[in-house]
Amino acid sequence: MRIRGYFLCSCLLSVACASSSDPPDDTTGSGGSASPGTGGASNPTGAGGGLVASGGALGASGGSVGDAAGGAAAGGGVASGGSATGGNGAGGAGTGGESGEVCPLPSTFQWTSTQPIAQPKSGWVSLKDFTVTKQAEQYVVYMTNHDTGETWGAAMFTFADFAEAATAPQQTISRTAVAPTLLYFQPKDIWVLAYQWGGPAFSYATTTDPSDPSKLGTGQTLFDGSITGSDTGPIDQTLICDSDTCYLFFAGDNGKIYRSTMPIADFPGTFGNAETIMTDTKENLFEAVQVYSVKGSDQYLMIVEAMGDGRYFRSFTSNDLGGEWTPHAVSQNAPFAGKANVTFEGGGAWTKDISHGDIVRDNPDQTMTIDPCNLRLLYQGRDPNVNTDYGKLPYRPGLLTLVK
Repeated sequence: MRIRGYFLCSCLLSVACASSSDPPDDTTGSGGSASPGTGGASNPTGAGGGLVASGGALGASGGSVGDAAGGAAAGGGVASGGSATGGNGAGGAGTGGESGEVCPLPSTFQWTSTQPIAQPKSGWVSLKDFTVTKQAEQYVVYMTNHDTGETWGAAMFTFADFAEAATAPQQTISRTAVAPTLLYFQPKDIWVLAYQWGGPAFSYATTTDPSDPSKLGTGQTLFDGSITGSDTGPIDQTLICDSDTCYLFFAGDNGKIYRSTMPIADFPGTFGNAETIMTDTKENLFEAVQVYSVKGSDQYLMIVEAMGDGRYFRSFTSNDLGGEWTPHAVSQNAPFAGKANVTFEGGGAWTKDISHGDIVRDNPDQTMTIDPCNLRLLYQGRDPNVNTDYGKLPYRPGLLTLVK
């Protein structure tokens, strides 16, 4: 994404990484976004570090999202090391409609997309940069918004089902917390909201209830390092932890992806200087980097927004968050997600951008676990026929569902 010298957009990636954090100022593409979730159970991921997985594909037609194949099964604690523990935040066992089903990460992707699932409330012109996860039985989405004037802001809403997004009240967040990332940090039983434009390059705030943004604590510095060769500086952060270490990944709108680390015992806290882990052209490694654990495997997935004929996501994989990343689905003709592999339901293609968003995580914890049996991506798109100042571009949320 970018806003008059600031960027929060999509990324195109390669085999070394960089990041930066700034709002939108690019009229040719769509910005990146992330949005925090809502509060809920005090320990939604279960005891002993168990990972709560949830399935259930949500599909849509004609602009509304309804229950579709896969069922809305949530819960089923899956712990590392092969043991299983039930999560007490999300309930029952089962993912993807089958109890205990484990699916490999595909090497190629085909998606269906809804029409826009929500419109900005009165006085706003855009909703973008989504982060989404689940607290108890509610999806929590934090995002960037822009009003009809010159002001960027942050907002959130919650709903039990994506079909309810259109009518869910959109709440303003008091701080300028754009391009958010929301996760539940199980070791300390707190929710962490990371964001940019908080003063430092990246900031964070904690809460016991992400569904009530008034309960967010005071903003703290998340990153105090710097990068060179970037017009925006660090942009579009994301967080993920394994059993020992927490990682900050970010972009720089400069063809680089960056990584910084801290011991998990020190998280949340301030990350120091970052290393460049991927380098390519600006078009191939742009922004909106996200990193996930793949359920049922030792694999990690990174997606980065790229610039082309419409924004799209490229993907990379690794078996080590601290290691190297291998190209996975990186071509604009065969991307992780882009107009080349998305079919629109009801009303035709309303966007050519598949831009800054988040894979839907029913497990909210710091492992950022996704389920290949039930992949859905909440993304930002816009009417390609509207050309105006970046802040006034009519970004809307859309939901992709992987075609099995």
